[in-house]
Amino acid sequence: MSLEILEVVTKADLKRWVGFPLQHYADQPAYVPQILSEELSYVNPNKNPAFEVCDVCFLLAVDGDRIVGRICAIINTLETEKLGRRRGRFGWFETIDDAEVATGLLDRAREWLKRRGCVEMTGPHCFGDLDQEGLLIDSFDEIPTIAGCYNHPYYQRLVEDYGFIKDTDYLETRFEVGESSPFLDRLSRRNNEETGHRVVTCPSRKALKARIGEVWPVLEAAFAPLYGVMPLTPKQTDYYTKKYFGLLDPDFVKLIYSAEGTLDAFLVGMPNLSNAFRRARGKLLPTGFWHILKAMRKPETVDFLLAGAVPGTAHGLLTAIGVADMMHTLRRRGVRYVESNRQLEDNKTIHRLWTRFKVVNRRRSRVYRLPLDVAAAGNQTEMNPIGSVASTVTIRPASRG
Repeated sequence: MSLEILEVVTKADLKRWVGFPLQHYADQPAYVPQILSEELSYVNPNKNPAFEVCDVCFLLAVDGDRIVGRICAIINTLETEKLGRRRGRFGWFETIDDAEVATGLLDRAREWLKRRGCVEMTGPHCFGDLDQEGLLIDSFDEIPTIAGCYNHPYYQRLVEDYGFIKDTDYLETRFEVGESSPFLDRLSRRNNEETGHRVVTCPSRKALKARIGEVWPVLEAAFAPLYGVMPLTPKQTDYYTKKYFGLLDPDFVKLIYSAEGTLDAFLVGMPNLSNAFRRARGKLLPTGFWHILKAMRKPETVDFLLAGAVPGTAHGLLTAIGVADMMHTLRRRGVRYVESNRQLEDNKTIHRLWTRFKVVNRRRSRVYRLPLDVAAAGNQTEMNPIGSVASTVTIRPASRG
């Protein structure tokens, strides 16, 4: 193999970088392709305000004219401020089953991060907590949500052989809505007797949009202590509001207010679009829009995207009463399943809640960590001082376009 690691510097190479997974997973029935135009917009510094707080390096691995892998190295300045140390991230990691390719990509990302003062490297994850993160390590035959991760089983071997160790795991649970839940009904009665919280479902997207400004402060406060979470800038909250909240079905958004009228918690769901995205094959035209709209009108599955409660409140109870109200809505709409999306494995409260339902499957994904003050464990004997595999890999900026 004549392997080269190219830094992406042209629009043409960025398109190749974004498009690689479509060919890489072409024969994988569980893979959910993203919409290419949306992905290109997301990695465009002129469109995504994350670039205002992130330093980013996109890399391609090529063998002649053939793309064999990709990766992105990221430094989020807000994460540095929060942690008090510079942590580097790697994300969008894709590779053929070849240790030379994986090592070349990880070496180059590690070198880029280390030169900028990073003391550790974690991933896979992207700009922030609202993006995809984690390496799938089981349930490869199960279809993820559009926000979930997917990769070949051999990725775990390549990453761990390089020297990465587990930092944290996420669990995603799929369960049946069922006919009723006496447990949740009891919690709803307890709420009425003890706290007086009320669940509000907005009648329209316009009404929901008018309340979104109340959600972000609750989300920030609830998520701040969690792994990998950084504060969002006002431009980022505007960006995510336009990208996601304008498309939500108000029926699947539950806002939980105190007796005094303050928003204490929320639960956000949306129709599962995984099969629609698979049929769209990365494109909205000519039929991608139709598949997506059909899935949104009459979903069989709803994804729980986000849930949060103000610290200091009875967050377990508030989440449960939001779920109870949501379940009534799901039954009325004929929804059969719920996908929880990723939740930290140590979130015992929420995982115990899901056991009250008939669980269909669970997926586990992992975020890894590697200290940067030592050579990667799996490659110490082959490294040159900057970490590249000098005998086989050429590193240069991309010049094609």
